[in-house]
Amino acid sequence: MAIHPNVPSMLQESLPEMLLVAKHCIEFRKDTNIWPAPGCYGYPAALLLLSIADSIGSYVEKGSVENHFKVLNNNDYYGLNLSNRDLRIIFDNYRNLLSHNTAMATNVGLSIGFISDPVLQSQNNSYLLNLVPFYNASIKAVNALLSNPEVLKNNQTIENIYKKT
Repeated sequence: MAIHPNVPSMLQESLPEMLLVAKHCIEFRKDTNIWPAPGCYGYPAALLLLSIADSIGSYVEKGSVENHFKVLNNNDYYGLNLSNRDLRIIFDNYRNLLSHNTAMATNVGLSIGFISDPVLQSQNNSYLLNLVPFYNASIKAVNALLSNPEVLKNNQTIENIYKKT
């Protein structure tokens, strides 16, 4: 954590920090003598990964907050090829509820997942967000943003942040 002269400099630290903490959450294994079920720190991992996607989308995609998650389909960043309905599920049932209510809709769940799994799986109107592939896709997206400073030049999101000071 440092003091930065500008937003692009801050992003060079904040996004990798969020990735590292998400990785720690995914790799941690719960003690079933303490927790009711095995697994990882899935809720904070998901919230961090969704926040990273939301953040990158705020710099790359134009328009409202709902548009930020279109970055998940942007081939230069995540390239997930999700349907509009899938994007809506991620925004409404995962991101918004986790961020504002520390809960998720009952038709969605989290899984540690495997590298080869899709980020989002659906079956019979139920959804599963696989954290390992989402983390790996997020690494690609963060690297793409941070290695392309042109995206952050004359950026409306950054201008809006500077207006807060």
